Amino acid sequence: MSIKGLGKSILITLPALFLFACSGSDTDTTPATTDSQTTTQPQVPTGPTQAELEAQANAKMREVRTVYFEFDDSTVKSEYQDLLKAHAWYLSKNPAVQVVVEGHCDERGTPEYNLALGERRGNSVRDILMSYGVTSAQIKVVSYGEENPANPAHNESAWEENRRAFLKYEG
Repeated sequence: MSIKGLGKSILITLPALFLFACSGSDTDTTPATTDSQTTTQPQVPTGPTQAELEAQANAKMREVRTVYFEFDDSTVKSEYQDLLKAHAWYLSKNPAVQVVVEGHCDERGTPEYNLALGERRGNSVRDILMSYGVTSAQIKVVSYGEENPANPAHNESAWEENRRAFLKYEG
């Protein structure tokens, strides 16, 4: 074995030995109690339950209600799957609530083309929500095309903001 190989072996072995040496048994050094000494300690809350954490995460995700699209595209990006899953979870737990998916476009293109593109964007979001169990009765799709821009400027940054679907809750 070369010196270099020996050095690598030592570098690998030493941390492992250190971990084993530090992982000694935890022995209880407190004296045993007798029946007359037995007392109950108050339970200290350990934090939110898993269900509470999920509810908090879903509530936070419902605050984000916009899905953005690439130019001339109605494909929902993978980065929005968890967001839409959270919205679907909320809608499935609240069947009386309805959502309007508003499809929007930037100003480039004809008004007719942008209305159709906005509808395709809304339908893409609707289809994903339905794939997670939301009923079609809870979802309505409306296209505004280029009519309601989020940013009225005429540059790429504004156009990126305007290529979107927005989830608007009712009920």
